[in-house]
Amino acid sequence: MDKIGGAQKHVEALAIKLKQDAHEVTIVTGLYDPSLWRLQAEKIDVISIPAMQRAIHLKKDLQSLWQLRAALKKIKPDIIAAHSSKAGAIGRVVGSLLGIPTVFTAHSWSFTEGVPHKKKILYSRMEKSVQTLTAKIITVSEYDRKLALTKRIAPAHKMLTIHNGIDQIDKRVAPNREKEEHPLIVMVARFEVPKRQDLLLEALAELSDIPWRLQLIGDGSLRPNLETFVANKGLTDRVSFLGNQLEVTSLLEDSHIFVLLSDWEGLPISIIEAMRAGLPIIATNVGGVNELVSDHENGFLMNRDDIDLLKKRLKQLLMDENLRQKMGDASERCFLRNFTFLPMYQKTLFVYEQAVSKSAKKGD
Repeated sequence: MDKIGGAQKHVEALAIKLKQDAHEVTIVTGLYDPSLWRLQAEKIDVISIPAMQRAIHLKKDLQSLWQLRAALKKIKPDIIAAHSSKAGAIGRVVGSLLGIPTVFTAHSWSFTEGVPHKKKILYSRMEKSVQTLTAKIITVSEYDRKLALTKRIAPAHKMLTIHNGIDQIDKRVAPNREKEEHPLIVMVARFEVPKRQDLLLEALAELSDIPWRLQLIGDGSLRPNLETFVANKGLTDRVSFLGNQLEVTSLLEDSHIFVLLSDWEGLPISIIEAMRAGLPIIATNVGGVNELVSDHENGFLMNRDDIDLLKKRLKQLLMDENLRQKMGDASERCFLRNFTFLPMYQKTLFVYEQAVSKSAKKGD
């Protein structure tokens, strides 16, 4: 949790609501930057285990396992809610060692389409090896549930889909969207694999004859190269790199078009935030994205690396204010109907309660 991402936001929101509902919550994470999160203000305990990292590293992974085991022996939780592939595997092993039921939430499988072949094989084997230690697997999209069934990761009765959800907001009376001289495009994503800010910048560089501005929100190792690209193309007056932003809501409300290009995804919270703000979406059709974006209804879907279609869709939305409004309204309606926080939270809590109850019966 030293970077902002969809899975981290999901964990934060769940933890805060659980704490507000009088549950005791402790978050155990790898690297942790408290300035990015509201956990301290909500008096939620956070334990950082720096050895826990994304890449597989046998020595550090064993360190993580034993440090997590020591922490959980002290906390004595009723349930472990594990998120992300690496922490998910370590959490389930420790849960099994300590006899604590574990629910795993897959935010996007590490063997999904677009992931390099060797990594796919490694992570699918790892998931199969720990699924027997799992009380329940929550997938955030139907795409991911069906993919896991196809790969025979776990039996159908052990998995269910709970779509991500976020809080509703009171919309501002007069957003700055109307004041913008040129249509403002925004992309919210880490500058890391699998995100493709590079593709968006390449497409926009070829649309310099029409008015647009771009804000890129997020940070990461790929950012410096893209800043150089923007400078070389003479686009520094049209492209803004805003870095990490704790509050993206007002920035989205001031924008006209939301873009998320990725090589793979789960169910992106950034798209849900854009839908809440009433924005038309252009996104890569990967993972569960088409469960959020209906092509030609609340936005446009495109295949990976299809820069020609990307340019065409960008131009359509940039040049047609009525289309932007129509698709943005459809986005907001879809959000209110399917992706608000409370139903997601209630379904997730019910899964946790069932896992605890089932474990208690086994103990009897």
